[in-house]
Parts: sequence; structure tokens; C-alpha cells
Amino acid sequence: MLYAGIDGGGTKTTLVLADAGGREVARRTGPAGLVDPRHPAATADMLAALVRDALSDAGVAARPAALCAGLAGVGNEEERAEVEAALAASGVAGRVRVTTDGDVALEGALGGGPGILLIAGTGSVAYGRGENGRVERCGGWGMYVGDEGSGYALGRAGLAAALRAADGRGAETTLLPMLLEALGVPGPSGIPPWAGRAEKADMAALSRHVVAAAEAGDGVAAEIVAHEASQVAHHAVALARRLGPWTGAVPVVYHGGVLSTPVYADAVTAALAQQEEDFAVREPASDAVHGALSYARRLAEAVKA
Repeated sequence: MLYAGIDGGGTKTTLVLADAGGREVARRTGPAGLVDPRHPAATADMLAALVRDALSDAGVAARPAALCAGLAGVGNEEERAEVEAALAASGVAGRVRVTTDGDVALEGALGGGPGILLIAGTGSVAYGRGENGRVERCGGWGMYVGDEGSGYALGRAGLAAALRAADGRGAETTLLPMLLEALGVPGPSGIPPWAGRAEKADMAALSRHVVAAAEAGDGVAAEIVAHEASQVAHHAVALARRLGPWTGAVPVVYHGGVLSTPVYADAVTAALAQQEEDFAVREPASDAVHGALSYARRLAEAVKA
């Protein structure tokens, strides 16, 4: 019996086919799993093709007993249901479940147990599961009204600090020459036009310079890192309070490009340690695609029961 797990993020989609013993049979990578609300069913077509290609590569004729796809951009129930219905209608699996990419990441990171997954990459969001099994989300409101503690927030704060230094309104910082060089502009006046044209990912890419400056001892950059780290930590605090009570320390797992940076991860850990709640930061049990496989197995077992 085969199961299919899909992690469809904003950059790429990863599919894994596994047998009943958990052995990986095939793996394929495809385009981003970000659902376009104007054409939700188009994502289902891409996923179905990915499954068929993987089955062909593995030389397997039988379709998976169950498939779970965690996709970016299916927070809206109507769109989620439309993608799920279209994927089920494609006939690529016996049973189909579509959920969010955060849901499968949470399942994989915590191994199905309680705790909190903090995600800080280009954007930021957190997911938590209480000891009673209830799942909640915190943050993830986008760069205009949210994404605190993300790569985007760090990059933007770094540019703002550089401009304050140029004006004399803020402390001197190595961020000014560092970011001017990174942007390829001759002076501070070139920063606003660049920022106006920049994509979210472009701004987030500047976060590595801010973190590097902080690691090198720049006080302004260190303040930015500490502030944004506290914002990420507040996601965990809010979820811990909403999902309590807890019988022990709340498990926390980090995920995302910014949180893979030791300096920033350490700053978030330090911020968590200052809270009233007791948190225990740990390594993820597995990744998001294996979280999707876990859901797929349970989906198939529910049919047999």
C-alpha cells in the first residue's frame, strides 16, 4: 500500500511516495504550491501530474491509498475545498485531503504531538497544537500589517536604521555602508527608489546583512535583531496562552531561513527564556512532507476502520 505526502510551499512543491512501512518509494519536486484564488483547480492539475510522474518513475501501477497535500494559500475554506475536490476528481489517490502548508509542517515538526512551530523566513507565522489536540495559528498577516520578526522585517528595519544614521537622527552603524554596497546604490538617496521597486523576497534577503552586522558587534544591528526576535517569541507566548493549560514545558520548534541562522535562533531562544511561560526549544521530529505522509496514513486507516 502506498501513501502520498505533498508539501506545497511558496517556492516549490515536494512530493514523496512511501510504502506502509514508511520507506520512501519516490520523490519529485515541482512548481510552487501557492494556490491562486482565481484558479484554485489549476494547482490540483499540477499536483495530479506530479503524482503520476512519480508513480511512473517508480514503476508502480497502483495509485496511493491516500494523499495529503499541505499547500500555501489555502487558508480560505472555499478555495481549500475546491482544490481538494479537483484533486479527488483526478483519481490519483483513493482518498484525498488538502490542508495548509503550516498544518503539515506542524505535524512533521512535532511528530503529531503538542507544541508550537515558529516559522520565520521571508515572512513569519506560528502554529500550535495543545495537549488536547486543538490547533491554532498566530500571525502570518503579510508584510503590510504583519510578518513581525521575519526576514522582511529585519531587512526593512536595517534600511530604516541606515537612513536614520545618514540623517544624524540615529546612531552610526555599519549597516549604512554595508547595505549601500548590497543594493548597488551610491548613496542614501538611492535606498527609497530601490525599496519602492523591491519584491518581498528582495527585502528579506537583506536580513542576512543585518544579522551579520549584529554578529560582528554593531550595536544598532544587535538592537534590531533583539527586537525582531522578541516579536517572533511573542507568537509562541500568545499560542501557549491560547492553547493551555500545559502539564510541562511547551515544546517549540524553529523553521524557516531566518531561524536557521544561529545568531537569530539564539536571540529568539533568549527572548523565550524571558517569558513567564516555560518553553523547551528542540529539533524537529521530521519535515513537512513527512507530516503530510502521516496525515495520509491516518486518512487511509480511517477508511479501514
